Amino acid sequence: MDNIISKIKEKLNKGEEVSPFLFIGKNLEIVNQKVLSLAKDLLKQYDIPNVYLYTLIDNGETIKVKEIKEFMNYTNSKPPFRFQIFFIENISRLNIASSNSLLKIFEEPWAQNIIFTSNAWENNILDTIISRVQIIQINTNDIKKEDQFYLSLIKSYTNKESDELLNYFFKNKLEKIDYINFLENLIIYAKKNLVLIDFLEEILEDLNWIKQNNLNAKYIIDKWLLKIK
Repeated sequence: MDNIISKIKEKLNKGEEVSPFLFIGKNLEIVNQKVLSLAKDLLKQYDIPNVYLYTLIDNGETIKVKEIKEFMNYTNSKPPFRFQIFFIENISRLNIASSNSLLKIFEEPWAQNIIFTSNAWENNILDTIISRVQIIQINTNDIKKEDQFYLSLIKSYTNKESDELLNYFFKNKLEKIDYINFLENLIIYAKKNLVLIDFLEEILEDLNWIKQNNLNAKYIIDKWLLKIK
C-alpha cells in the first residue's frame, strides 16, 4: 500500500484532484480492513484526526439514492485540514440510481476529497463507475489460517482459566513473526466469539504497524495481554 500513499501524496502536494480508488479482492472483509488501515495511515501522516474518515459500512443492504447522497454530502464542505476521506464498502450494493448519483463527484472529486471504494469483483459494478476509478487488486490469499495453538491459549486466558498465554510470552525468546501470528489469531478469535469487538480496529492497526515498521513488537503484545485479561 505504500506506493498508493506515495501517489496520493504526490497529487495532494501539487494541489491536484485524486481520482477515486476501487480496491478489489476475493475476501472483502480483509480488503475493507486493509483499506481502513491505509486511510488511517494517510490521515496520520498529515496529522488529520480520524473523524475525517467517513465510512459507509457494508450492512448487506442495498445503498439507495437518499443514503448515498447524505453520505457524500460532506464532500461539499471544505475540511479544516488538507483533505478528508470517504470509504464506501462493497460498492456493488449501489443500485443503478444511486450509482448514477455518484458519477459527477467521481468525475470531479475536488482536491479536498479522497474517495475509496471496495468490492470483491469488477463485473457487478456499472461501467460508468469503473471508468472513473483507479482499480487496485489486493491479494488476500496469503492471509494466515487459524493457529489452534494461539487460539487455545487466547481462549483459556480471556476466560480466566489459565495464565499460560502470559507465561508463554514472558518466558520465551520470540521472533517478530510470533507476535504477528498472535495478533492475527486474536482478531480471528474476537470475530468468531463476538468478543473484544471494540478493540478490533486498534488490534489491526497495531498488527499492520508491526508488519510495516521496526516497532517494539513485544511492547505492543504486552499491552494487549493486559487489555484482554
